[in-house]
Amino acid sequence: MTGQLADFLAAHSERVAELWDQLQGGGVDVRSRNATRGPRQFLSAVLVALSADDLDPLMAFYEIDLEKTAELDERMERALIQLSAIRTAAAQAAREAGLDSDSQLSLALDAADDISAVATRLSSAVARRLCEQVAAVTTASSARGTSMSITLHELRRPLTILNSYGQLLSTGMLGQMPETASVAIEGITASTEMMVRMVNALSEVSRLEDPEDKLVIEPMALTELVQGGVETVAMEAKLKGCRLEQEVDSDVTFRGDRRRLTLALTNIVGNAVKHSPNDATIWVRAFEENGQVHVTVSDQGPGFAPEEAAKLFDKYYRSTAERHRKVPGSGLGLYIVKTVAERHGGTVAARSEPGKGAEFEMVIPRTEKHR
Repeated sequence: MTGQLADFLAAHSERVAELWDQLQGGGVDVRSRNATRGPRQFLSAVLVALSADDLDPLMAFYEIDLEKTAELDERMERALIQLSAIRTAAAQAAREAGLDSDSQLSLALDAADDISAVATRLSSAVARRLCEQVAAVTTASSARGTSMSITLHELRRPLTILNSYGQLLSTGMLGQMPETASVAIEGITASTEMMVRMVNALSEVSRLEDPEDKLVIEPMALTELVQGGVETVAMEAKLKGCRLEQEVDSDVTFRGDRRRLTLALTNIVGNAVKHSPNDATIWVRAFEENGQVHVTVSDQGPGFAPEEAAKLFDKYYRSTAERHRKVPGSGLGLYIVKTVAERHGGTVAARSEPGKGAEFEMVIPRTEKHR
């Protein structure tokens, strides 16, 4: 974050809070009209999120209580919608303050980026705490029930609503918007799509950890596996200008769960794209050696410290560098890779020289050794 939006909000807090309140129809919520949940308190919570990276005041403002999951979707939906109204209020306050057109445009662009980032972190924080609650459940049956209830009911419904509205707004079906507003809508849509990926990851983890879950083993070609994984993240790579290069032993066939293995490879390649700089090259190599099928993905990203190699596949683990760079993620993608590989009787590995990229490898037996 540049800090430009936070500085402007701090300097014009009274007027921005007033304009924001007007955009909500003259009140945050009839039930919310008290001394601790007015427009000024909302703006203070946003400033803390922008400047101190602390989301607790914002969660307290919307009374986002993970113990009250029946209202969680409604509160999250309201929080994300009202967060976006900060941009409009700030833009109007900037015009009233007499900022020149270049300064107004710069503020609008920074506001779109910063508010989108806060919305993303708020969504991620709620998802992460929900994940922690699921992890704390002691029995497998209650964990499965809680996880599926949370992911399917409490998260998917508001995400579907937000994503649908975002798509409608971005296509102009609800009326044309200025370019700066379109940028903000794209940010909100991207945030909801990220949350959808988290929900899907939670659902997949729940199934993989279910002792009653069975792999669907079938014959498949190594080229099919690699192509399926690469195609899934091809658009994401294209948006960053990354090139996906493949070197695959076309003669290799093996047996495994096609959907799970494709998901695992998708997670590895997606992880490489996420950590690669723009216009980088990512290599996907697949071959058979001594009865083992090897799939490796190498990137040109910053890499990771050697002592973190064994931890990267742990559930919910995120590296120090990843957190420092504020790279979005749930810490579940590589855990899914490890779980899928181990259920096929295989292994995973991560190698890196800091500053020289990273390589992730999945090795599974060519013949069936699944569980």
